[in-house]
Amino acid sequence: MCVWSAYAGKKPAAPVLLEALKKTEGFWAGFYTGMATCDNGQLFFEKCTGHTGIFEKEYDLKLLPGTTGIIHSRTDSGGGANRAHPFVGTEKITALISQGTLGVFTPLCSRAAEVARRLYDDGRRLRSGSSNDGVRPNPQFIMPDGNQVSFSDVVVNEIEREYMLHGDIVKAMRQASGFMLEESCSICIFADKPGVIGFINMNQRVGYSFEKDGVYMGTTMEAFPGTFMEIPGNSVGYVTADGVFHREQLCDAEINSAVPDGIITAITGYLKEHPGALLGHICDNAVRPLFVPNDLDLRTVILYRAMETMLKEGMIRFETVITPGGTGVDGRIFKWYLQDA
Repeated sequence: MCVWSAYAGKKPAAPVLLEALKKTEGFWAGFYTGMATCDNGQLFFEKCTGHTGIFEKEYDLKLLPGTTGIIHSRTDSGGGANRAHPFVGTEKITALISQGTLGVFTPLCSRAAEVARRLYDDGRRLRSGSSNDGVRPNPQFIMPDGNQVSFSDVVVNEIEREYMLHGDIVKAMRQASGFMLEESCSICIFADKPGVIGFINMNQRVGYSFEKDGVYMGTTMEAFPGTFMEIPGNSVGYVTADGVFHREQLCDAEINSAVPDGIITAITGYLKEHPGALLGHICDNAVRPLFVPNDLDLRTVILYRAMETMLKEGMIRFETVITPGGTGVDGRIFKWYLQDA
């Protein structure tokens, strides 16, 4: 899993995005950092292995101009900086960040592999391609040149291809993600659409907040000011810097939206027995067992809601820890504890 933020408004986007990610990267990521902005019809993007502090040292934010942008932090998932988000289409028209997993849609993985091969045959070269950098092998995503590509890189290139055909961002996002289904959310910006942020959400935590200076988006309310408005599951649409929210249904998938009892009790009990747990461990070991196995559900949404409530009420706390990632570069993680522990 990953965490991310997005912004479109009146301020330079890069500083806003970096400060937002500093607050949240350790929730469920912390080992890869990447940002993309758009300005004057162009996309600008940089990414690295390591946490936001490393990104800040490596890149001058002035090289990422514009008032619309996205930023992402990834888990210690293997590979070099080319495997970090955002992914940018071959034509540099579309940039995408994503978080989630194939989940219940794993049996449909061949759909994305089919699209990846078609994109390759059409001459698109996906920048995530790598052959020996520690990425978990997946034969379906190995291209004829021997390089394995990222699922999200396939998605952004398919969105870009569709968008170039008809210029409709919602149609392009639905065509791509409605066919290559994931338990995920994705956020897109387009070089020729400053002030617009596209979203695709199957069953993850996605929120937005309209403020005087623009629109903020993220996975958790800790990232930005204002009222956190959740975007429902099975959604595709966009928000704009001047206050427009547009949402449509993504696909025909059915989500079990039931909220089990005992979420906070389960989290408290797990942290009592496992102080210093990571959010992913809390999700897998305390929250997931409360949901119906193999359902398409909203457990990560419920987890974030619960953790934010417990944090606000002083029931839990986190400590920031710097730890080496698989690439040897330091990441930043949050370890969670009961407040009185």
